[in-house]
Amino acid sequence: MTFQLEQQDEICILELDDLWNPEENQSIIQEVERLIAQGQRLFLIDLGQMQFMNSSGLAFLISILTRARSAGGELALCRISPKIEQLLLMTRLRSTFEVADSREEALNILQALTKN
Repeated sequence: MTFQLEQQDEICILELDDLWNPEENQSIIQEVERLIAQGQRLFLIDLGQMQFMNSSGLAFLISILTRARSAGGELALCRISPKIEQLLLMTRLRSTFEVADSREEALNILQALTKN
């Protein structure tokens, strides 16, 4: 698995290519925890390189969402595949996440939250 972290204004963008391995996922969660400890509150996960997701991926998303919200922040997802969208709908998690078609739309959603 590879992941990239990028900062755009107040938003940390994570671009991931898979979330199959729980141990690898945990290392990203630890990085997010470190960022939250430094004051980061808004996260965007770009799933454009992923076609599928398993329960480890769902657990990862819920973990990041919980940590962000506990710190007074938010998580948005963008560029999710139809299969991942279907999984979120089947598990009734779709309404739990802010989901956008594009990175730009997701950034706008998160930036609007900083103005409130």
